[in-house]
Amino acid sequence: MITMIENMSNDEKKVKKNNVIYIVAGCVLCLLSMLPFFIMGEKSIITYNDQLDGEMITYILNAKHLFEGLDTYPELMNGIPSAGMMSPAPLFVFLFKVFPPFVCFMIMTAVTRISAFLSTYFFGSAFVKKKWISFAAGIAFMMMPYYPVYGLCIPGLAFVWFALVILSKDSPRFRHMLAAYALIILYALTSSLALVGFGVVITLALLTLVTAFKSGLKALRIAAAEILLLVSYTLSNMPLIRQLLGKGYEFVSNKSETLISSRSALDILKTYILGGDPYTACFQKIIICFAVVSIVLAFIFFKEKKKFVKENKPLFYTILFITVTYVLLVVYSSSFVTGLRNQSTGMLHDFNFIRIAWMLPPAFMFLLVLSANLLVETFEKKEKKALSVLAAVLSVLVIVVIFSLASFNNDSKTTTMRMLKGSEYKQISFGQFYSKELFDEAERVIGKDRKDFKVISMGLTPASAAYNGFNCLDAYSNNYDVNYKHEFREIIENELSKSDYYRGYFDDWGNRCYIYLASYKTGINAYFYNITFYEIDINFKKAKEMGADYVISASAIDGYEERGLKLLTAEPISSEDCWYKLYVYEIMQ
Repeated sequence: MITMIENMSNDEKKVKKNNVIYIVAGCVLCLLSMLPFFIMGEKSIITYNDQLDGEMITYILNAKHLFEGLDTYPELMNGIPSAGMMSPAPLFVFLFKVFPPFVCFMIMTAVTRISAFLSTYFFGSAFVKKKWISFAAGIAFMMMPYYPVYGLCIPGLAFVWFALVILSKDSPRFRHMLAAYALIILYALTSSLALVGFGVVITLALLTLVTAFKSGLKALRIAAAEILLLVSYTLSNMPLIRQLLGKGYEFVSNKSETLISSRSALDILKTYILGGDPYTACFQKIIICFAVVSIVLAFIFFKEKKKFVKENKPLFYTILFITVTYVLLVVYSSSFVTGLRNQSTGMLHDFNFIRIAWMLPPAFMFLLVLSANLLVETFEKKEKKALSVLAAVLSVLVIVVIFSLASFNNDSKTTTMRMLKGSEYKQISFGQFYSKELFDEAERVIGKDRKDFKVISMGLTPASAAYNGFNCLDAYSNNYDVNYKHEFREIIENELSKSDYYRGYFDDWGNRCYIYLASYKTGINAYFYNITFYEIDINFKKAKEMGADYVISASAIDGYEERGLKLLTAEPISSEDCWYKLYVYEIMQ
């Protein structure tokens, strides 16, 4: 008996040692993947869509007004509701109170990558003994090009599932339970209730009910996790919760005018199951093909075929989860449901349940882990050494392919290309996007403190001006007063009338409340900068009435005097490293 206990103790020590090795190795690889960012600094190429042009501003403003209890933030849209500027990962707001934005973004990138690895490794290791499989899958998941501004919404979701595994044990240790609850709270504070948190809340509620029929004690532990999740989300999303409850906010959201389009089952399949959506893509096609091959081969070699599903419950539960999610997405996107939503008001219309798709990537990675484990173990049990080695090689090869494709699509790759090719690599960097040097000079040209006037931006996103401390009439927000949208539309209505695309983009969606020019692209494109804007029809008089004092433009405006503008820069403000020049016009009307 003593010998058995000693052997068990030695086995436990070996497992712990292996865990430490894998964890340390994974974290080191995560940091190594960020070397290009460390070398290039603000010259790093960062995906700007939804990050630099949107969510970064929410973090900056929330940090600036932290603990002030403001209902509106005065810097944007003549006072944008704080509920419309909720940061997707509230805990990261504190970083922006201490560090410069780029440093904050790097910390967020490191945290999300390490979390993607650790959550996949821990959750996978809870079900498979071959830890190298969980390790390899975790490294592949780490390199997926998910946006750091969304925190752990996708990369850390498996932390929640791992916590539930601990809480579902018959007699979990007290310290393990504390760790599980800590993971639940961590996830709530570093993810978005509106983007994915609601799906996690619903899932935990369903698990509590299902578990209650089997074990009341386990159900209580999961219910406690649900309560902690809800409390954490409520405290960290108070402005949004108050808006939903109608407490303290008296505005109708611009989302009330969003035109919702139905989608076919085939479209949903292509988008969310086969990896067509950039926000949830994890090379699902490869994983699905590999899973099918693994299951078919394992079934062929399985002796008692009637017990095959029972012996592989986690695998088939994962497939069931993916299937049920797909069915829900299809129903929610059907013409019947979208028709009801378009005819409705309030939360039924405004809330976007389609984001339950954000729960799919961790499920697919778990499917990869379980499929690889099933394939390898099938041939090991058959004592077919050559085939088991071949199965292991195939599993590693599939994971390596996914890792390579993920690495090829993330910002580490683009930053490496900038490092190697220099300015010849035509992608805008973090520093170039915001161009602090140019906006500092713009303030000098205007001759006033940037807090004492308001601007509109033309030819570039207003996030650049907002990042540099300018008060902006235009902004990117998914939740602002619809009356402001209507008033702002008067500034751009003549331009919208020239373009069906921009008219639909603004009227039927409107989150990007920008100065649209029908004949020119609004966005980040070097070929649309430093030109001349001809035949534009912007109502600068209305912009002035709304409080705009100046126009910050990335290109010259033809006939500006006739439009009631005064050019303040004899020569455009420029910098050798920047993509665009700034033309500063005062609105005289």
